[in-house]
Amino acid sequence: MANRVVLDAMIRRADFALQSESISVELGNTLKLSEITGASPTAKFLRKPDFQRETNHWTTSQVVNLIRSFVSGELIPALILWKSESFVFVIDGAHRLSALKAWVENDYGAGSFSNSFFSQSVQEEQRKIADKTRKAVEKEVGRYADYLALTEADLESNAEKARIHSIIFSRSLHVQWVQGNQEVAETSFFKINSQGTVLDKTEELLLKNRQKSYAIAARSIVRSGTGHKYWSKFEIEVQKEIEYLSSRQNEIYFQPFVDEPIKTLDLPVGGASSPVDALKSLIDLFALVDGNPDTRKQLQMVSEDPDGSETISLLKRSLRVANRVSGNAPGSLGLHPAVYFYTERGKHSRFLFLGIIRVIADALRNNDKDWFKKFTSSREKLEKTFLERKSLINQGLANVNSAQRVDRVAKLFRYLVEVYREEKEVSDNEILLALGLEGAAGNLQIIDAPKGFTNDVKSAAYLQAAIVSAPRCSICKGYLHVIKSVSYDHIHPVSHGGAGSIQNAQLVHPYCNTAIKGDSGAD
Repeated sequence: MANRVVLDAMIRRADFALQSESISVELGNTLKLSEITGASPTAKFLRKPDFQRETNHWTTSQVVNLIRSFVSGELIPALILWKSESFVFVIDGAHRLSALKAWVENDYGAGSFSNSFFSQSVQEEQRKIADKTRKAVEKEVGRYADYLALTEADLESNAEKARIHSIIFSRSLHVQWVQGNQEVAETSFFKINSQGTVLDKTEELLLKNRQKSYAIAARSIVRSGTGHKYWSKFEIEVQKEIEYLSSRQNEIYFQPFVDEPIKTLDLPVGGASSPVDALKSLIDLFALVDGNPDTRKQLQMVSEDPDGSETISLLKRSLRVANRVSGNAPGSLGLHPAVYFYTERGKHSRFLFLGIIRVIADALRNNDKDWFKKFTSSREKLEKTFLERKSLINQGLANVNSAQRVDRVAKLFRYLVEVYREEKEVSDNEILLALGLEGAAGNLQIIDAPKGFTNDVKSAAYLQAAIVSAPRCSICKGYLHVIKSVSYDHIHPVSHGGAGSIQNAQLVHPYCNTAIKGDSGAD
């Protein structure tokens, strides 16, 4: 979720049903700040349910406002907790508690707790938001450590600091307790969390299917195999395989992090890896990989995964598709994200992304090697159309029901491959017809342009200027995404006496080097 503070490391997760040794900590109807941090017994046993959504839905201002409210003595809603045999679970209030703990620990997503939680692999976007939040809290409230370090003399000389100090170290948060067993607590969680901040449809879908391969695989890819291990119940070797396959796909789809406005052509193929958007795209992508464009129906057909074997199988199937889209695997098409997956304004389009994924996944699943050769022969003209008429394509998609857009992109993509393979030309109206629209291009509902130079406009200006000078494949003449996907080819083969000199080297797509020039039928 873009520009949201990642506080997921502040309170660890545990399985409701997990029972180990009984805890001896006793809690009343209040909770002090000192009890949720450091080495306090309560902090040691405090947990979130393992199925709870990630604690990353608050903006910087929400974190600042909560901490300010706490030190000002303002009302903070009661926490709702449930005590099992082994842990104290947060049923409602995870963001509130996490924000306060983040203040105490000086960790807003990139400190020691978070670095450990994310296996020393905190993403750049997360780090920047953490730094922004830390500075905002210090400006508006101050550091917890500074209040802790105040001496008696400091308090006597500054009445305002003395007042805040008194509130911080004497104030308690109100607690309400859920009475009952595990089933009662879980029911309470879903009832409560369907009222406040409404669960996103994707989150709800993942929670209801949390034991299935789709949910486990999506969460593992989004965090590159780090963070809370939703796959921790599996055997160690299975866990390692899941983490390896996930990190590979995170690198292909969601790296690198890019600021706005765009100032680089090295764009993430799958867009920014904001959790909710990325999870939704991945769940839809898995369904397309398995040949079913209806994600919800596909999820109903998938069984729960008790040992991780289904998750690994799914990750291998999806990695096969990812390796076709980008990367340096022999069969990689090396699709340039600026050409295929971003709008003319520099915004990632999940519809373009998933529509093209669908076509590639279908070809792989059907073992249609000829389609990839057809695409390569059409690629130069197809990319020219995507770049020069992307505004038309996106205006057309804006006039299509959102539920049909992925299918329409797939149909357009297939259509352009066939038309250009036959050396034909394509009019604007024919593009719209391929998108399922009738009528002239002038009849489209046009999206008004902004008046000022927004980030979108700046991004568009950069992309239009930069793509002109981007390198092209010497074989198919399509654009090269050199940082992610490139192969170095001998113009004159070594087998025919070609030297390893710069004069005999050319940059090409991995697929073009192996399947077109090498004619090896790369898979």
